[in-house]
Amino acid sequence: MSPTAVSRLVASALGVLALAACGGSAPTAKLATTETQRAVTEVVGPCVPAAVHHGAPPAWTAAAWSDSPGFRAPYALASGDAAAAFFFVPKLRAGHPSNPANKILWVVRFPRNGNPLVITARLGRDPAKVVRISRPADSSPGEIYPSYVDLPTTGCWRLQLAWGPHRANIDVRVVPRAAKLRS
Repeated sequence: MSPTAVSRLVASALGVLALAACGGSAPTAKLATTETQRAVTEVVGPCVPAAVHHGAPPAWTAAAWSDSPGFRAPYALASGDAAAAFFFVPKLRAGHPSNPANKILWVVRFPRNGNPLVITARLGRDPAKVVRISRPADSSPGEIYPSYVDLPTTGCWRLQLAWGPHRANIDVRVVPRAAKLRS
């Protein structure tokens, strides 16, 4: 689908939403939501959780581990290998879990240059559900951003990462808070 066609589809869906907000019927509002979801899916694709790796991390993340030679943690790569998410919990759980918390260490491939990491998370089945997280560029060694990624509900979430001019996407699965952590 061409960028122009996508723009027209999104504009059309937003127009239908605006009409629904001004007194449109419930079926119209439902149609608008479906059209908006379809437009978002066509632009960025379906939400599919990234593969989690358990071997040696990519060489470009080495500076992050300079204080801990031989460090290993499960990780997943964002689009274009522009960032890596190192997971300090076996599964991300919905809500604000503790013991353990949803800790992720983000290692970015391109310089932070003092820019914060801004994460915009959208629920795959309901892209209107959005969570924003921001982490300052104040950690070392290397190009890292420690974070907690607490998302309110289960499902596949698309995380759009931005630091300065750099962008990447990664999809993650969030399980119920009561889920067993060991698989």
